[in-house]
This record gives sequence, C-alpha cells and structure tokens, in this order.
Amino acid sequence: MSFKKYKTLLRDLGFISLLITQFLGALNDNLYRMVVSLFAVEAAAAYGGGSLYLSLAGAIFILPFFLFSGYAGYFSDVFSKRKVLISMKVAELLIMSLAILAFRSESIIFMLVILFLMALQSTFFSPAKYGIIPEMVAYEDLSRANGLLEMSTFFAIIVGTSLGSLIYWMWKTSMVN
Repeated sequence: MSFKKYKTLLRDLGFISLLITQFLGALNDNLYRMVVSLFAVEAAAAYGGGSLYLSLAGAIFILPFFLFSGYAGYFSDVFSKRKVLISMKVAELLIMSLAILAFRSESIIFMLVILFLMALQSTFFSPAKYGIIPEMVAYEDLSRANGLLEMSTFFAIIVGTSLGSLIYWMWKTSMVN
C-alpha cells in the first residue's frame, strides 16, 4: 500500500477543504442531535411524555433523507455542485443560528424543527459532496478520496455524538449556576 498517493490527495487544497467541510457538517449534525435527544430524555424524566420527543428526534433526523434524497440528487445534477455545497453551508450557518434561539427558549418543539432543518440541509449537501469528487480528483484517486471522505464522516459522527453529551452537560450546568 502506497501512502504516497494519499499524500498527493491530502495536498490538494480543494479536496482538503471538502474533507474539513464534511467533517464539520457531520460533527455539527450529530452534536446537535445528541443535545436535543438528551434534552428529550430530561423532559421525559421531569415531566413525563418526553419519550415521545426522543422517538420523534430520531424519526425527524432521518425523515428528510427519505423524503428529499431524490430531489437533492436532481438538484445537484441541475445546478453547480460547488454552488450547492456553498449554499448548503450558508444554510447550515443560518439554521444553527436559529438553534441557539431554540436552546435559549428550551422549547423541544423548536429544537425538533431545527433538527429537521439540519437534516434537510444535510440531505441536499450529500449528493453534491459525493458528486463533486470525480470532478476534483483523478480517476485513479476516486477510491482513496471516497475512503478518506467516509473516514472523516464516521470520525465526525463519533466525535459529535461524544461531544454532544459533554456540551449538554455544560449547557445544563451553566443554567443552574
């Protein structure tokens, strides 16, 4: 196995930018999902009925992928993948700005709406992300590029899920003090 070919890929600023962008997006999605899920668990413990919200959080997170994946793929074929990626990152920033308001309001419904919007944004980001790779790297580097993209995605999922519980604890602790 030649690591020299990975080095070539990892020197490509465009590809590195895609890896970082994907990592941060997946981190953000999973971190937010974890915080909302923990908030739902706390609501179940304190007020009852929160288990409904926990189930809803899981369903709401995957619902946009089921409903809109076909449209997202079409959208990425019709429009410039680069423009789709950039517009989805701008959408992510706006949605996460609203998430701050949702956390401050402590409204689980508002948090679930934001979770849906985050998943919707990810639904439209994904086809453009995978579709742009053949435009960015040489044919012989496609498998390595896809492998690195998937590795960064799964690493972000693990880190986001882990950090989500820490951030939730910090958020709840700061509200008590």
